[in-house]
Amino acid sequence: MPNRLETEKAFHNEAFARGIRKPLDRYYSIFSSVRADFLLRLKELAKDTVVLECGCGINSYAGELQGIASDLTGIDISDEAVRQSEKLAMESGAKNCRFLIMDAENLKFDNNSLGLLFGVGIIHHLDLNAFFDEAARVLTPDGSMLFMEPLGHNPLLNIYRRLTPKYRTPDEHPLLIKDLGLINRFFSRTTIRYYFFFALLAVPFRNSIFFSGLLKLLNKADRLFFRWIPFARYLAWYCIIEAHGPKKEQV
Repeated sequence: MPNRLETEKAFHNEAFARGIRKPLDRYYSIFSSVRADFLLRLKELAKDTVVLECGCGINSYAGELQGIASDLTGIDISDEAVRQSEKLAMESGAKNCRFLIMDAENLKFDNNSLGLLFGVGIIHHLDLNAFFDEAARVLTPDGSMLFMEPLGHNPLLNIYRRLTPKYRTPDEHPLLIKDLGLINRFFSRTTIRYYFFFALLAVPFRNSIFFSGLLKLLNKADRLFFRWIPFARYLAWYCIIEAHGPKKEQV
């Protein structure tokens, strides 16, 4: 029987080769705000830094970090992802970057060798204790990590997830409150920003002329909602996790 890593690798090889998750793109049509915030912070943290992109997939951020990061390595458990990322980097003329097949729970990097770890939609596939332990080990004492991840408390989203199992792996686990709290065991300072509650209502209008204005309004409603009612943050669909100061006593 395949183990968890083999199952994840097989699923993502097929997904990247055949595009089996394409039907989900309609939901990602509302991602402009979170992508912009994530990219802005990523560029700030990556400046003149040795960077590791975890779960690079086939849409690596290597091109966005050209001339910003001093060095970038992208890793993925999927050899198909690494193959496509290498091809894209070569075609675009990207420099100071490489792509490796690697398990993020078992990083092949020296202690204190990286300034930043980042990724999108990756750590909810991982054993969090194992990954955060590895992250704290390989990061420099002033290093950081930045991730954009789905959350797992919204009951309507969870119903949709149960109804569409073919779009996800059996072991992935959108993050819960206890998972976010676990980060504090491994890092000294953590900031989490939450996205998408009311904004999900814009998805059916993604092809309309008023989509952009509607999405902007609903994103503003979300920001106010999460600010005024803190416990509602866990009903969000996605969050950006930023953590600094790895606790070296953990490793």
